[in-house]
Amino acid sequence: MSFFRYLKESLRFLVFYVILLSFILLSIYVDRSNKVLTSNLVYMITVSIVMLMFFILYDYTVKNKNVKNLKEAQKSEDKTPIFTEAFEYKDEIYQLIISDLYNEYVESLRNIEDSFSENSEFIISWVHEIKTPITTAKLILDTMNFQEQQTVISLKEELAKIDDHVEKVLYYSRSNDFSKDYVISETIINNVVKESVKKHSIIFIRKHISFLNKIDDKLTADTDKKWLAFIIDQIVSNALKYTKEGGKISFYTTKNYNEIVLTIEDNGIGISREDIDRIFSKSFTGNNGRDNNIKATGMGLYLAKKLSTKLGHRLTVESEYGKGTKFHIYFPLYGD
Repeated sequence: MSFFRYLKESLRFLVFYVILLSFILLSIYVDRSNKVLTSNLVYMITVSIVMLMFFILYDYTVKNKNVKNLKEAQKSEDKTPIFTEAFEYKDEIYQLIISDLYNEYVESLRNIEDSFSENSEFIISWVHEIKTPITTAKLILDTMNFQEQQTVISLKEELAKIDDHVEKVLYYSRSNDFSKDYVISETIINNVVKESVKKHSIIFIRKHISFLNKIDDKLTADTDKKWLAFIIDQIVSNALKYTKEGGKISFYTTKNYNEIVLTIEDNGIGISREDIDRIFSKSFTGNNGRDNNIKATGMGLYLAKKLSTKLGHRLTVESEYGKGTKFHIYFPLYGD
């Protein structure tokens, strides 16, 4: 708190003090019955001014200390209202008001957290329940011998889409509690890629999309296999959506002194320049989502980016519209 500001806030008191002192001195000077020497009046004025200055310095010191304590409380990470000693009665009233507001805020926050926890538990429970009939339906389709083989393939593809949407719900509901459900270990990258391709094999076959794998079978990265599989699934799913029949999706890795880079490349329709910086935004579908895939939700790449960051990986993209897209996942190399 600057001294100038203190004087500005104390202006009413200072004006009142000057008026009062002037009135007293003028009354003494004008009253003929009081034989007060001019020197005595000067002495009285001097003493009054000195006392005022001492009071101002003391009052400024106390208020400035109080303001500094409040600023330190404001800058601290813990926003729990721990008040300094009230300087005036109105400060006590302010503290009571703030305490009541804080208690109401904490109570409402707890209610929101309880509600969110219940919703999250319900979603997770629902996902696990809905996955059971999906798995059962897949097994039935595998054992049935339809005359129309194309019908079976179409049904399997639709079930795969349902399964993918259910997976997104499950991972989205868990993404905020990520720290409770991950295990970092040495993971063979190629195994995860193969599992993802196998999972999407029906679409690969139906659209006659070729699969090129140049990944070393022994190359490992420090990551969580389950979460990495979901990230790769979302990128592969996205590539399959926007790659035309007869296209190609390639997987390869590069390695330098501090990281391994997994690249997933397709020769699909690519991403327009105005969309490239926003494809990882929540619910953003872009021109491709509106023109070529009207049912796109814009959640897959958002979740892939979010989970990559939580795992300590980087996920980037480069693309040229009409020529294809490359997604890069960067795995840091850690020392012993």
